[in-house]
Amino acid sequence: MKKKNFRIPYREADHGDFNAEWPPHKKVSGWWYITGYLTDQENRENFYSYQFTIFNIRKFGFNFYVLQMALTDFQTQKHLFRQRLSIPKKRNIYANQDNVVFSRFAVLKREKDQLILSMKTDEFELQLDLNKGKGAFWHADDGVLAMGLPDDPQQRTVYYSYPNMPTTGKLILFNNSKEKTILSVKGKSWFDRQWGPFRLLDPVSHWEWFSLRFFDDEEIMLFAFPLNFYYDGTYIDKVGNSQLVRDYTYTPKEFIEVNDFTFSKGWDLVLPGIKEEQYEIRPIIEGQYNIAYFEIMAEIINPKNECVGFCFVELGPGARNPTKKIRLWKALRKI
Repeated sequence: MKKKNFRIPYREADHGDFNAEWPPHKKVSGWWYITGYLTDQENRENFYSYQFTIFNIRKFGFNFYVLQMALTDFQTQKHLFRQRLSIPKKRNIYANQDNVVFSRFAVLKREKDQLILSMKTDEFELQLDLNKGKGAFWHADDGVLAMGLPDDPQQRTVYYSYPNMPTTGKLILFNNSKEKTILSVKGKSWFDRQWGPFRLLDPVSHWEWFSLRFFDDEEIMLFAFPLNFYYDGTYIDKVGNSQLVRDYTYTPKEFIEVNDFTFSKGWDLVLPGIKEEQYEIRPIIEGQYNIAYFEIMAEIINPKNECVGFCFVELGPGARNPTKKIRLWKALRKI
């Protein structure tokens, strides 16, 4: 019988394969993270994005889990976000070789050819099957990503993704009277598994992350650290070949202030030698702010002003704020 709370050693250059590195790791932080977009199959105009994240956070010698669940309805421009925090062994919260479980709210199961995701809130539920598609890919140097400071051996994570996951399932929406609407949905998802000893609260390790998901079944992941001008990334073509992408630039179109923190908004991207080389990353709606950071869905606009894909953008609170203090417990409050 497999243990509920199961941890494996943190290994960097000698890490195992994708399956071996699925469980939580000893003495470091990590997460299982999914973002995707979904279309109502009976009414194709109804379009949604979603986010699922379970953090295994190691801080002050303790481990605890944080669950984040979000849904954005682009018709109503409503962004729903829920967060829960707990220590392991409480209320059936654990992670092991096959499952990540957060009590009655969320379960992520790993199977041979797919992931099965279930999320429940008082406003929405999701029950999704995520096909593994093209499979998983290591990023950076055989999976080892420097978190903004390449000369600091502690500023590291190990990182892989399933970037192209055909997704089907059900979305359940609840109104104010708790009446429910059940939708059959279909779309695409991107799964990240990332872990390491980097300093969670240090602004220099906070990022601006772009996951470009082109309609031609190619993907680009960009991991940028604006405070120290450090950039990493991966280009994955439609047949599953991957290559490093580090020679790129992106320019914010504007900056906004939220809760006294500065964030970039809208970006012009230049990728020498990659696809059409120049793109605009254009947020679809305002908002999509989660307590302390942005999780934005945007359009990828080519030089002909055509939308050629979707991009999820994650903006950390320290990425543009070198002198601001990041309050962990304030950011992890229940919502």
